[in-house]
Amino acid sequence: MSRLLETPIDISSLLREEAVLPHYQPIVSMKRRSIVGFEGLSRGWDTQNKSMIPAPLLFESASQQGLSLELDYLCRSRILEEFGSLLKIDPEFILTLNIDSATVLGGSPWNSNLKAQVAKAGLTPRNVVIEILESAVKDVQELLRFVASYREAGYLIAMDDVGAGHSNLNRIPLVKPDIIKVDRFLVEGVDRDFYKQEVFKSVLSMARHLGTVIIAEGVETEGELATLLELGVDMIQGYYFGRPRKIADLDLSAVELVVEKAGEVFKEHVLANAGRKHINMAHFQAIIRELKAELAKHDAGDFVGTLVRGVRKRYNVECVYVLDDSGRQITDMIFNTPRESNRSSAMFRPLPILADHSLRDYFYFLKNPGFHKTTFATKPYVSMVTGNLCVTIAAKIMDLHQHEHILCMDVHTL
Repeated sequence: MSRLLETPIDISSLLREEAVLPHYQPIVSMKRRSIVGFEGLSRGWDTQNKSMIPAPLLFESASQQGLSLELDYLCRSRILEEFGSLLKIDPEFILTLNIDSATVLGGSPWNSNLKAQVAKAGLTPRNVVIEILESAVKDVQELLRFVASYREAGYLIAMDDVGAGHSNLNRIPLVKPDIIKVDRFLVEGVDRDFYKQEVFKSVLSMARHLGTVIIAEGVETEGELATLLELGVDMIQGYYFGRPRKIADLDLSAVELVVEKAGEVFKEHVLANAGRKHINMAHFQAIIRELKAELAKHDAGDFVGTLVRGVRKRYNVECVYVLDDSGRQITDMIFNTPRESNRSSAMFRPLPILADHSLRDYFYFLKNPGFHKTTFATKPYVSMVTGNLCVTIAAKIMDLHQHEHILCMDVHTL
């Protein structure tokens, strides 16, 4: 246990001495290739031991001593006062400012004080974004009144920690935030997690329809950044671009160099990713062509042997099967022996002969004459056959008698 944790923090003394240190973490826009603003954060200062008090310990101690609002007020005042020096560098910088949820309550004296603090610091609402951890506000009507009051005054409203375990997504359509800050929980490892990527896509789609800007918080790695940019996220905050620092320790030119480098890294990532997808698709298309040529030599009743020989030990192929002209499955699903289901539930099982695939997108896109397609690849989805994430590549084929069928091949996600 550290010395700070062993020694109780006297929040009353800290408030009298105004012993808090404002810190600022850059928020960047990759489209603009520049810093667009900062999140204002606070650390405590132990005057006796001359050491920093981490934010979680500082605010937890204040909560235990019933001084959360007083500490919140002091931290906001200091952050706002010092932010003015950053506006001298660029008057268009924004400041995102966390507020204690109790400030939202209509009867709280701290509610109106926030506007007074901004004015006292010589700032205008156009440079200040109010971050609300909406899940901490129990009274939705009070929340909406607070938002309406500050939006009318010219402030932007952000909802913080969206995607964390306690966030209430149902409040987003009510609050209609200008900014949604997506929590580190969804950002961490997003480059390696298909499910997080899909959740991000949903949040981005919702944000576009609501006219809301997304800021991804807690970006730390090149892989996370590249994936988020590929998904369509523009505004980024995290250690990748800089840790929270006191104004005297901020090196904005160094942050700008990282932004420029990140842009080049992303270009390389897009080209490499496109190349990998092309190589993968070329590999699968080659398998399709081989199977198509072999199946054309046989009657439909003899397809199984060709499928077995053609699919075994093929890279990333899960299974193959053939449909007739009406979408009925006319062969068993032939599995590639190295590929196995990652789920044992009875929900995931192979479909039998005569199973109807006519409502699957790979069937109706190929059969609809308006699309003029001979091959089709689905978007990634969870296979109800194996429980694995896969893509179905389908192609029109002919048998020995020139009867048309559809060859389907399930492959691991491209």
